[in-house]
Amino acid sequence: MNRGDALPAPGDALRALLERLSPVGTERVGLRDAAGRALAEDAATDRPSPALSVSAMDGYAVDLSRLRAGRVAVEGEAAIGQPPVTQREGCAARIVTGAPVPHGATAVLRREDVAEGEGWIEIGTDLIARVKEGENIRREGENGPAGTVFARAGREITPSVAGALAAFGVASPLVRRRVRVAIVATGDEVVPPDESVEPWQLRDSNSSALSAFVAGAAWLALVSVERCADEKAPLRAALGRALDGADAVLVSGGVSMGHRDFVPGVLASLGVERVFHRVAQRPGKPLLGGVGPRGQCVLSLPGNPVSVMVTARRFGAPALGRLAGLERFGGPDGSVTLDGEEERAIPLWLHRLVRLAAPGRAERVPTRGSGDVIGAAGSDGFVEMPPGESGSGPWAYYGWRLGGGAA
Repeated sequence: MNRGDALPAPGDALRALLERLSPVGTERVGLRDAAGRALAEDAATDRPSPALSVSAMDGYAVDLSRLRAGRVAVEGEAAIGQPPVTQREGCAARIVTGAPVPHGATAVLRREDVAEGEGWIEIGTDLIARVKEGENIRREGENGPAGTVFARAGREITPSVAGALAAFGVASPLVRRRVRVAIVATGDEVVPPDESVEPWQLRDSNSSALSAFVAGAAWLALVSVERCADEKAPLRAALGRALDGADAVLVSGGVSMGHRDFVPGVLASLGVERVFHRVAQRPGKPLLGGVGPRGQCVLSLPGNPVSVMVTARRFGAPALGRLAGLERFGGPDGSVTLDGEEERAIPLWLHRLVRLAAPGRAERVPTRGSGDVIGAAGSDGFVEMPPGESGSGPWAYYGWRLGGGAA
């Protein structure tokens, strides 16, 4: 893209990148290791649900066609985890929730609706009048017959999906393997966080922020973190190692228009095809997105800490979700309206740091630019405002934690 070309909107740039990415390979894992991963094939029931008719209440199984008001003998018991018993004609059978309905029973009376005695129950005429066939019975297959697909390929294995997989015998689901992520932080001024620094140096906060970002998802695996000075040879070596060992490479710094910003050229020399470079947004305008020679996702993020966090969430989350095979991932976590002093509208897409105040409401976090890590630490995420717009919204909200919104 030439400097004079119109810059793409964030959504347009992201879509162009996602179109070039394909999910990683698959593997079978046990259910304990499958949580949070993406299913790689549809999951279906191996039998009806319920597998047979069961009671929905604790009480007494009866045959309504033979039921009369007054005392009814209680004989037999339908026990949970046991085959169904046969209902004795003219009698009631004790039953618990989840137990198979006896053969010949057409309804279950709740314990609280009858008077109970030793070996009998008493049924009122009002109960006879209102009880209908099938009362308090969960019919065989009412949730779905055998072969019902309950989770499609691309669905994240949440607790509810994991429970269904176990219930229908999918003990080793086919899932997408974890996406391998490499981080490369560039900058002559960057030093490790545990070292003393001079006033003209910066501790490397970007690697820690991106590492925490990756650690927030069970379907990601951090394979390497490197720091590199702004020199072509070491950059080429570090980025080459990252591309060799990862499905996605997150780079911070060295991507703007300065004479020491070597990252775009080095990536090109390593076979990374550029999808976009520079986006009509603030912060994060110099962002570069590309695809490596083996289909790797490459995101070269601006070096300022707030820019790194915003672009990692706005672009990195959906891109990594696409590699992980998730059907929808990384979009906004809903929308919020804003409290606080209104900002000045700008001709770019604006990402404004906010702190959640109540459901559907957030307050603006005072910041002093994209290097303000103090302001960022006090935020829960950011909102995205279109060019030329400001005010209370509602605006799309992106939380720092990896969420499950649509891309």
